[in-house]
Amino acid sequence: MLYIFDKDKTIVGGPNGRPANTPDEQHPLPGVIETIATLRAAGHQIAIASNQGGVAWGFITVSQAQALVKDAAAKIGGVNFWRCSCYDERAKAKNPDSPYARKSYRRKPRPGMLKELMRAAGITTAMMIGDSEDDRKAAEAAGVGFAWADEFFGRPE
Repeated sequence: MLYIFDKDKTIVGGPNGRPANTPDEQHPLPGVIETIATLRAAGHQIAIASNQGGVAWGFITVSQAQALVKDAAAKIGGVNFWRCSCYDERAKAKNPDSPYARKSYRRKPRPGMLKELMRAAGITTAMMIGDSEDDRKAAEAAGVGFAWADEFFGRPE
């Protein structure tokens, strides 16, 4: 099975409840390292699918967004695959010249990243773990299971 995790507020947290803008700002959330190690030991593949709309808004660059995902992967003990979507159509009004300020099939709640990860893993059965309605809707659109992060990791709500 492929377990696909959202990044921000699912496996890592940032300062003051906002997504991290630098690797130094993000830290693994409770229960993540142990749970993912157990999944990995049981032979499951691990992936990250993360919206990184800060690129579209001009807060960070594509390479900074990718570095954040790679850092999160390293901090949780590694992953088999990862994808990030730097698109956000809502940014068009503020940052109209950004090539990322547009709609994309890859940005959750659309299923693009999840389907890419499943193809990369050669797997048709997956579970998405996330903290938002966009994560849940992406799982539904991709035809995979879904679990809320707090419940999956046994964190108090």
